[in-house]
Amino acid sequence: MLAVIICCITFSSCFETVEEINLNADGSGRMILTLNVSQSKAKVASLMKLKTVNGHKIPSQQEIVAELNQTAIALRATPGISNVKTTSDFSNYIITVSFDFKEVANINAASGKIMQQYKVPTYNFATYSYNKSTKTFAKSYQLNAETKKQFQQMKAEDKEVFKNALYTSVYRFATPVKSLSNKEAKISGSQKSVMFRTAITNIFNYGTSINNAINLQ
Repeated sequence: MLAVIICCITFSSCFETVEEINLNADGSGRMILTLNVSQSKAKVASLMKLKTVNGHKIPSQQEIVAELNQTAIALRATPGISNVKTTSDFSNYIITVSFDFKEVANINAASGKIMQQYKVPTYNFATYSYNKSTKTFAKSYQLNAETKKQFQQMKAEDKEVFKNALYTSVYRFATPVKSLSNKEAKISGSQKSVMFRTAITNIFNYGTSINNAINLQ
């Protein structure tokens, strides 16, 4: 999934990455990861006909599907992960990867396996936990200094890729939310889901926190 995202976001500065987790009361659940470039689909369709943009290779539809298949293989080999599915909509340029997990810790193992597959440093991914006794779901991510430095040293035309890019997380629960630590996140009217959204540049430039500890009733 990571390699696919890196390839695809070189197309346009208008994209959104969405992370969804549906958590059951017993700690199992489903995760859905989406890369949505539909707002720039006309531009993307044109760029897909080129071989390179700003020195970056443009992957073909077949190469993107192959990357997704490799990601699915890695996920299926991860203990606790099942029902792995991938979709690729090349009319609207929306890509998804989804899977069930037996416990939240399985997400960390899955992320680590994919990071290893694409040779991405493990300090670049978030970790997740769920404490059944306190009914606390948590996401933790610390922006690494090297990652921030690499972003700041990018060429202007490469930084432009992230200009209007968004990161969104949606967490849904079986019971109502009692409290949360990230005050920028919003609790739904049903009290059973939490949404957070920010510009990706806010994370790199200003250290906007995507961490959250959510206590359930």
